[in-house]
Amino acid sequence: MNDSVIKVENLVKYFDGRCVLDGINLNVPRGCIYGLLGRNGSGKTTTVRILLGLESPTRGQTFILDAESTNLPAKVHGRIGYAAEGHNLIQNYKVSRLIKLCKDLSPQWNDEFFNHLIETFRLPADRRVRQLSIGMRAQLNLSLAMAIDPELLILDDPTLGLDTVARRQFLELAIDLIQQQGRTILFCSHILSDVERIADRIGILAAGKLVVDCPLEELKKRVKKLRVIFPESAPANLYLTEIINQQIQGREMVITVANWNQQKQTVLETFKPASCTEIPMSLEDIFIECTKPNPKSIES
Repeated sequence: MNDSVIKVENLVKYFDGRCVLDGINLNVPRGCIYGLLGRNGSGKTTTVRILLGLESPTRGQTFILDAESTNLPAKVHGRIGYAAEGHNLIQNYKVSRLIKLCKDLSPQWNDEFFNHLIETFRLPADRRVRQLSIGMRAQLNLSLAMAIDPELLILDDPTLGLDTVARRQFLELAIDLIQQQGRTILFCSHILSDVERIADRIGILAAGKLVVDCPLEELKKRVKKLRVIFPESAPANLYLTEIINQQIQGREMVITVANWNQQKQTVLETFKPASCTEIPMSLEDIFIECTKPNPKSIES
C-alpha cells in the first residue's frame, strides 16, 4: 500500500478565468496531522473538494487512500471522515434521528467512541438540529465525522463557532484519534494557534502556489527573523537570497529570510554587524510573512 494517504500531482484549477490553484504538488504521509493554511480565497476548500471528488480539476490528478479522486469507490468513502466548514446538517431532524441515519449509513460505526464524544460535548439528543447553537452544531458535526472510525479525517475549519474551551476539547480528541495506529488528519483552519498545537506538518497556499510544505519544527528552524545592528548605517542590500521581508531604520535592519543556512550566515557576517539577534516567530508570524506578495517556497 502506498505510504501517501493523500497525493496531489500538478493540480490546476480555474474559476471564471482566474487561476486558484497553480500546479500544486502535495503528499500527506500516513499517520500525519497536516495543517493546510492559506488566506481566504487561497484554495484550501477547493483543494479539499477536489480531493473528495466534489469538484473537478482543470488539470492534474489527486489521489486519496490509493484511489483517484474523480472516481472514489464507496468503500474508500467509508474510510474518510469529513467535517465541512459551516456545519451543514439536516436542520429539521432531531439529533437522535440524524445520529441514527448516519449510523445506518456507516459500515463501521464506533458506538463507544461516539458516545464518549456526545457526553464530552453534552449534546442534547431530543432537540432539532436547527435549535442547536452554532457551537453545538460544530460539535455534532465533528462527532459524526469521527464516529465512523475513519482512516483519514478531513476537517475544513472544524472549530468554527466553538469557544475556547470547546476548541481545546476538540484538539485533545483529535490528538487521541491520531494516536490510534494509522490515522491521518488533514486539518484546514483560520485559527493558527490550533494548527500549531496539533499539526506535525504544514502546507501554506499563497498566490495559487504551495509555498510551504515541510514539518512544523523544520519550518520554524528554516524561517528566521533577525534584528541586525550595524556600526554605521545599515547597507541597502545584503545580497542574500530568499529575503521575505526587510525593514531598515538607521543602523538597524530587521529581515525575515527563508531557508536560512550557514552560507547565508557567512554572507551576513561579511558586513561585520555590531549585533545580530533572532526574533522568535510563532506559526502565525511565519504565515503572515509567507503570504505576502511574491512569497518564497519552503519545501522538504
